[in-house]
Amino acid sequence: FENTRLVLDATEVRIQRPSSLSAQRQTFSPYKHYNTYKALIGCTPDGYVAFVSRLWGGSVSDKTILEGSGLLDVLEEGDGIMVDKGFTFPYLPSGLTVYRPPFRERHEKQMPPQAVEETRRIASARVHVERAIARVKSFHILDKAFPITMIDIADQVFEVCCLLTNFRLPLIADTE
Repeated sequence: FENTRLVLDATEVRIQRPSSLSAQRQTFSPYKHYNTYKALIGCTPDGYVAFVSRLWGGSVSDKTILEGSGLLDVLEEGDGIMVDKGFTFPYLPSGLTVYRPPFRERHEKQMPPQAVEETRRIASARVHVERAIARVKSFHILDKAFPITMIDIADQVFEVCCLLTNFRLPLIADTE
C-alpha cells in the first residue's frame, strides 16, 4: 500500500446528555447507545495524526462527515486512503485509490483465500489508526463524558488532543 496517504477511521467521544430534546436526537449514537460527538481522523501509515474533522453529532453517518470534512477535495491524484468495511464514499476524486477490506458475497459460504489475505493485510495496517485514536482518548478530558458547559470549545479541545499525540513516542519503532 505504498501510495497510502491516510488511514481513516471515525471515532466517538461521549458527551453529557443535552437538556434539549433536539440536541439529544442529534447527538444520540445508535452504535454507542448514549450521546456522543463523532469525528473523522486520518493517520499517516506510520501512525501520526494528519487530519481531524470537526465534531459532528453522534447520529451523523461516517459518509456525511466525510462529505462535510473537505478531505476528498485536498487529496491528490495518485493518493491512496485506507478505510474499514463500513466506509462508503459520496464521490471519489479521479485517481484516488481506496483500500478497503473485501466483503464476502452473499452466495459465498466463505471468502476466497486471496480476499482473506487482503483483509489481513489491510487490518494490520489499519491497527495504527486505532492505536492513535486510543492515544487521543487517553487524555483525561476525553476519558469521561465531555462536559456540556464546555461544548462550545469541544472542537478545539478534541483537535488539540489529536495533534498532541504526535509529540509522543512513535507508534511504530524506527527500524533504521
